[in-house]
Amino acid sequence: MEPIDYKTIKESVITEQEIQKSKFITYLAPVQTEAEAKEYLRAIKKEHPKATHHCSAYVVGEIERSNDDGEPSSSAGLPMLQVLRGNKMNYVIAVVVRYYGGILLGVGGLIRAYGSSVSLGIQEAEVLVPQRVFLFRVSFPYEFTNDVEVYAGSVGTVMERQYDTLAVYDVRVLSPDALDKLSDVTRGMGHKELIQESIELIKEVS
Repeated sequence: MEPIDYKTIKESVITEQEIQKSKFITYLAPVQTEAEAKEYLRAIKKEHPKATHHCSAYVVGEIERSNDDGEPSSSAGLPMLQVLRGNKMNYVIAVVVRYYGGILLGVGGLIRAYGSSVSLGIQEAEVLVPQRVFLFRVSFPYEFTNDVEVYAGSVGTVMERQYDTLAVYDVRVLSPDALDKLSDVTRGMGHKELIQESIELIKEVS
């Protein structure tokens, strides 16, 4: 099964740092579409109409964009984008608002300033990772209720219980083979059926 290899953030964060009297304010936000990313950038520009620059970078699915907004070419937007890439970020926009403080940083200094600003934002954000989730419906004779309850709880979470001719549990697990020992637990009289497969974002465990 192909892994889902990206990260995103739960909610927007704002960080700030001062470098050589210039103020760099970083806005990091989750976005689902390019249109949403563009709208977010417009909102930040409106919030800071007197800022010297509003540099940006975002990754939305296969779409990657960056903008230097008047800074020397590839000194702002590209290093911001590289930080997003390096952290495997997706469905995220970074906007760094700069208020010029009167001291020129040079291209190398700008690259470090904009890159470190995005890194700082990611450090402060709650990072989420996608996780495949499987929902199985398991049915079994009542006599195995206690055994199945213990077993299902050890490998996943029982989301719903129904009692008819047989006991029927909906069990949420993180692996498609998590319930493979159901037959052993129920002496061959239990059955399972995959009824839903989805992707959920869960907090990254460092």
